[in-house]
Amino acid sequence: MSSINSAFQDLRDYIPTFPFEKRLSKIDTLNLAIAYINMLNGILSSTFPPEEYLRQSVRFSKDGFAQAPAWSTSDLVARLSWIDWPKLGMRAPHL
Repeated sequence: MSSINSAFQDLRDYIPTFPFEKRLSKIDTLNLAIAYINMLNGILSSTFPPEEYLRQSVRFSKDGFAQAPAWSTSDLVARLSWIDWPKLGMRAPHL
Protein backbone atom coordinates (compact mmCIF):
# COMPACT_ATOMS: atom_id res chain seq x y z
CA MET A 1 0.00 0.00 0.00
CA SER A 2 2.89 2.32 0.73
CA SER A 3 4.25 1.89 -2.80
CA ILE A 4 0.83 2.73 -4.30
CA ASN A 5 0.61 5.92 -2.25
CA SER A 6 4.16 6.79 -3.28
CA ALA A 7 3.28 6.22 -6.94
CA PHE A 8 0.26 8.52 -6.66
CA GLN A 9 2.42 11.20 -5.08
CA ASP A 10 4.92 10.86 -7.94
CA LEU A 11 2.08 11.17 -10.45
CA ARG A 12 0.77 14.30 -8.70
CA ASP A 13 4.21 15.85 -9.20
CA TYR A 14 3.86 15.56 -12.98
CA ILE A 15 0.30 16.75 -13.59
CA PRO A 16 -0.62 20.43 -13.55
CA THR A 17 -2.05 21.49 -10.21
CA PHE A 18 -2.85 24.86 -8.74
CA PRO A 19 -0.31 26.06 -6.17
CA PHE A 20 -3.06 26.66 -3.62
CA GLU A 21 -4.73 23.31 -4.19
CA LYS A 22 -4.95 20.70 -1.51
CA ARG A 23 -3.79 17.21 -2.41
CA LEU A 24 -5.94 15.66 -5.12
CA SER A 25 -7.80 12.45 -4.40
CA LYS A 26 -6.62 9.31 -6.17
CA ILE A 27 -9.55 9.33 -8.60
CA ASP A 28 -9.08 13.05 -9.35
CA THR A 29 -5.37 12.41 -9.87
CA LEU A 30 -6.10 9.58 -12.32
CA ASN A 31 -8.74 11.56 -14.22
CA LEU A 32 -6.48 14.59 -14.53
CA ALA A 33 -3.51 12.43 -15.55
CA ILE A 34 -5.59 10.74 -18.28
CA ALA A 35 -6.77 14.11 -19.62
CA TYR A 36 -3.23 15.54 -19.48
CA ILE A 37 -1.69 12.55 -21.29
CA ASN A 38 -4.43 12.74 -23.95
CA MET A 39 -3.74 16.47 -24.37
CA LEU A 40 -0.02 15.84 -24.84
CA ASN A 41 -0.80 13.04 -27.30
CA GLY A 42 -3.10 15.42 -29.21
CA ILE A 43 -0.32 18.00 -29.40
CA LEU A 44 2.11 15.41 -30.76
CA SER A 45 -0.30 14.02 -33.35
CA SER A 46 -1.69 17.37 -34.52
CA THR A 47 -0.58 19.01 -37.76
CA PHE A 48 -0.96 22.42 -36.10
CA PRO A 49 1.77 24.08 -34.04
CA PRO A 50 1.23 23.22 -30.36
CA GLU A 51 0.09 26.71 -29.40
CA GLU A 52 -2.50 26.81 -32.20
CA TYR A 53 -3.75 23.31 -31.40
CA LEU A 54 -4.33 24.29 -27.77
CA ARG A 55 -5.92 27.62 -28.71
CA GLN A 56 -8.40 25.88 -31.03
CA SER A 57 -9.10 23.11 -28.54
CA VAL A 58 -9.83 25.55 -25.72
CA ARG A 59 -12.03 27.67 -28.00
CA PHE A 60 -14.04 24.59 -29.01
CA SER A 61 -14.31 23.54 -25.39
CA LYS A 62 -15.61 26.94 -24.25
CA ASP A 63 -18.08 27.22 -27.14
CA GLY A 64 -19.38 23.68 -26.59
CA PHE A 65 -18.68 22.47 -30.12
CA ALA A 66 -18.56 18.76 -30.89
CA GLN A 67 -15.00 19.17 -32.21
CA ALA A 68 -13.61 19.74 -28.75
CA PRO A 69 -11.14 16.97 -27.93
CA ALA A 70 -12.03 14.53 -25.18
CA TRP A 71 -9.16 15.78 -23.01
CA SER A 72 -10.51 19.34 -22.85
CA THR A 73 -12.33 18.93 -19.57
CA SER A 74 -12.99 22.14 -17.69
CA ASP A 75 -10.68 20.86 -14.95
CA LEU A 76 -7.68 20.55 -17.27
CA VAL A 77 -8.49 23.66 -19.32
CA ALA A 78 -8.49 25.71 -16.10
CA ARG A 79 -5.03 24.35 -15.29
CA LEU A 80 -3.39 25.10 -18.66
CA SER A 81 -1.86 28.30 -17.32
CA TRP A 82 -0.07 26.32 -14.59
CA ILE A 83 1.68 23.88 -16.95
CA ASP A 84 5.44 24.34 -17.15
CA TRP A 85 5.52 24.82 -20.94
CA PRO A 86 9.27 25.48 -21.24
CA LYS A 87 9.90 22.18 -19.44
CA LEU A 88 7.93 20.56 -22.28
CA GLY A 89 10.03 22.44 -24.84
CA MET A 90 7.17 24.74 -25.85
CA ARG A 91 6.15 28.37 -25.55
CA ALA A 92 3.17 29.05 -23.31
CA PRO A 93 0.04 29.45 -25.44
CA HIS A 94 -1.96 32.64 -25.11
CA LEU A 95 -5.42 31.31 -24.52
